[in-house]
Amino acid sequence: MRLGEYLSWASEQPWGWGTNPGLDCCKFAGKWTIARGLIDPMVLVWRNPYDSERSALRRISEAGGLVPLWTAGMAHVGADQIQDPIPGAIGVIQRETVCGLNEAAGIWTGLRWVTLGLRGLDFGPAEPLAMWRV
Repeated sequence: MRLGEYLSWASEQPWGWGTNPGLDCCKFAGKWTIARGLIDPMVLVWRNPYDSERSALRRISEAGGLVPLWTAGMAHVGADQIQDPIPGAIGVIQRETVCGLNEAAGIWTGLRWVTLGLRGLDFGPAEPLAMWRV
């Protein structure tokens, strides 16, 4: 699946925390890894499922933040960490978020980062904290 096709599909999905139907920012990036032929790196999170903003933030806090959470997940699925973004890469980026974490899982389009928030897809610049090739 091409990135544009994936983004079109993702833009039509409802918002849903964790085990709820729909996508949140981590499921948005995780399902992109599935579309690229890997397993979901968030499989480690599903061992302690979350179904609300509160429980999602608790899981992130327990992991030490999104960077350690995604680093463990991406290592688990065999994704290579990279230093420079390439189109389709997944990253944990700094971006203002409604939950106040101000970090999100995003996908590099080649021009800017795209994340999924409560209002839908959000495209723009951001500072990557960690990135992986998928």
